Amino acid sequence: MTLADKTVMAVATRALAFGLGFILLTTTVFNDSPYRVTDVRLQVEGLDADHHLVGRTLAWAIGDIAPGGETSFVAEPMPGAVRYRITVVSYDLVSLGQAP
Repeated sequence: MTLADKTVMAVATRALAFGLGFILLTTTVFNDSPYRVTDVRLQVEGLDADHHLVGRTLAWAIGDIAPGGETSFVAEPMPGAVRYRITVVSYDLVSLGQAP
């Protein structure tokens, strides 16, 4: 996703295991742009070992993201998925600047 030909978002995901086999995917969304953004919507695709799609869902990042800032979201793992592809599909521009 770009604004004025600059990279805007990057994501990093990891799985968190809780008791009784309960697992959540926790993802950090980084805002590398000079813009404050909000309402960041992400598409999460689960892929099997052969890179075939086994599921898809949409998620929202939490709150506004200041320039250079980050936020997160969580999602449930998809049955059969061994890896995930996460794409920013939309966001709203709030303002220029206002770094933390």
